Amino acid sequence: MRRLPLSDELTHRVRAPSVSPFWVRAGAITFRRMLRREQRIEQYDIEGLDRLAELIDRGDGVLIAPNHCDDADAGVVFELSMRLHRPFFYMAAFQIFQGKAGYVLPRVGCFPVDREGTDLRAFKTAVELLGDRPNPLVVFPEGEIYHMADRLTPIREGVATIACSALKKRRAAGKTVWIVPIGLKYRFLDDHDPRPALDAQMTSLEAHLRRQTRPGRSLVDRIYAFAEGAVCLKEIEYLGSARSGPLADRLAELREHILGAMEERRFGTRKSGPVPVRVKELRRACLDALSNARTDPEPIAEARQDLNDLFVVIQMFSYPGDYVRDCPTLERAAEVLLKLEQDTLGIPFPSPRGPRRAVVRVGEPIDVGAFANGSERPRRAASALTTTLEERLQGLLDAIGPGRPL
Repeated sequence: MRRLPLSDELTHRVRAPSVSPFWVRAGAITFRRMLRREQRIEQYDIEGLDRLAELIDRGDGVLIAPNHCDDADAGVVFELSMRLHRPFFYMAAFQIFQGKAGYVLPRVGCFPVDREGTDLRAFKTAVELLGDRPNPLVVFPEGEIYHMADRLTPIREGVATIACSALKKRRAAGKTVWIVPIGLKYRFLDDHDPRPALDAQMTSLEAHLRRQTRPGRSLVDRIYAFAEGAVCLKEIEYLGSARSGPLADRLAELREHILGAMEERRFGTRKSGPVPVRVKELRRACLDALSNARTDPEPIAEARQDLNDLFVVIQMFSYPGDYVRDCPTLERAAEVLLKLEQDTLGIPFPSPRGPRRAVVRVGEPIDVGAFANGSERPRRAASALTTTLEERLQGLLDAIGPGRPL
């Protein structure tokens, strides 16, 4: 996974989004060039775009919630806005708003959010845009890019909370708010065989760890042999010795060992819940410790080490252990190899190994008013809405189906 700088390492300035026709047109040219050259997107397969157009024309609030599986996602969603001739607003990690991007991104509708904590300014901006403006708001509810297009990772309740809060504004005007799930996947073009390039990619990874390429071994076996070696090194680092057993179980044990020990030290008790939620809470505690420590070197060093360990946890979380073997497709193998390049070779934006087609499915819109009807408590409504969104998104990914068999 690509590691973004933490909130204590950069200046987080409030940047109100605006939509400049000039910069939107320039953004369209830039995104299309980036998608074609860097992400190798040459074709689009889009279904259900009329659902979005209908809601926008009605004047209702529209919150677009896509899964987040690839570096091309933002550009593909921007392409949807161009096809609808209606710019979108985008909530994005504040780390990308550095340098010239901090000037350009707000002018194409982007505004920053600090995902490490409770960013009330970003929340209020999102509610205002969704409650008052005619342009849809885009939020990626998974937060991170896990490069697992076939499996949705646990989504956060922030999307549902924003929608429920904006509903009050829309209801005053006799309107409602909709959450529109969008399923995104990527396929190698049918007339292209990426297997030689994937084999070469695997060979370069093996060479980095000084592993020999065994003749006759399948790509899947090579991926898992490489993963076993990498996990062994982490087990020795954190547990003192390598373990045996299914890879998925070993990854889960290692994650729990790191998280549990850190929670006991910082919170006094081990917690339960999805790994991304536990990591976010610990990150916040570490950042608070850094801000309070001032110049005391010991707590600063401890907080920095904990933040590094938490990144390792998220890296392991993005490898469920059975992803490729469960359904060996070209696309799943390519996703895992791309992540391994990021994590092992330190390449922030590895290039896909062949021309691709973006597959986009706009799902059935979810009426937020059916959940936040006044009788439900806001937290309960947001929880139920989040569950429904997760089910709809995973249903869209399942309906698209697996990629080409490996």
